[in-house]
This record gives sequence, structure tokens and C-alpha cells, in this order.
Amino acid sequence: MYGQYEHTLDAKGRMNFPAKLLKELGEHFYISKSINEKCLTVYTSESWETLRDKLKGNSSKNALAVQRFIFGSACEVEPDKQGRIAIPLALRNYAEITGEVVVVGMADRAEIWQKAKWEAYMDEFDTADLDKVQELLGI
Repeated sequence: MYGQYEHTLDAKGRMNFPAKLLKELGEHFYISKSINEKCLTVYTSESWETLRDKLKGNSSKNALAVQRFIFGSACEVEPDKQGRIAIPLALRNYAEITGEVVVVGMADRAEIWQKAKWEAYMDEFDTADLDKVQELLGI
């Protein structure tokens, strides 16, 4: 999944999801709170199962905290015939999503951001840090 798409959330908490990403996500997918940022993460069924399998059976305090945070906030989503999805109120409140949103493709998943938060994040982003990160990741 790649790209950046702008959409608007309606009064019922629904939004048109990018058609290009819907094709990659399939008939149903999962949305939950993101760990690193105040946004939402959208998982394909496959990436959700991979995450679940990594955390399953690990009862360490840290793993349980992550499981509660991610799985406790998650919902399974099926787009309607118009390609709209409904985002539950608890998730909208967490990410402070109202009105305009940005959907960002992230290879095997996507993120949903409040537009103003995304713009602030991008304004603060220092591309000089990418050199260090690339080196650490070996890319």
C-alpha cells in the first residue's frame, strides 16, 4: 500500500476509503490505535494475523500491555457498497479524528490521521534524520 489520500469524515463517523487501498485490503480488515503516533493503523487480514501470532502466548508485562492497547481497541471493518467505512467513536476520539483525514499507505498496512496532525508531523519531519535511519536499517 502506497500513497497519501485526503478524505472527509461525515457526522456518522464514516469516510470514503481510498479505492486503490481497498483493493489491497480485501473484503474486510482491521483498525486499531497506533502505538507510536496519535493516529489509527489499518491492517490487512494477513498483517493482522501476523501481528496476533507474534504477540499470542506472550504473557510478559510488556506484551500484555501492547495486546491490551492494540487488540482492546481494534475493530473489524467491512466497507459498504460505496467504499465507506465506519470508524468507531473510541478510535476517532483516540486519534482526535474529525472532519478532514489523511490516509497514508505503509506497505503492508495504512494509517489514518487527522489532517492537521499529519501536516504538523510532516512540518516537523527532519529529512536529515533519514540518513541515520537508513544506515541503521541497512537500506
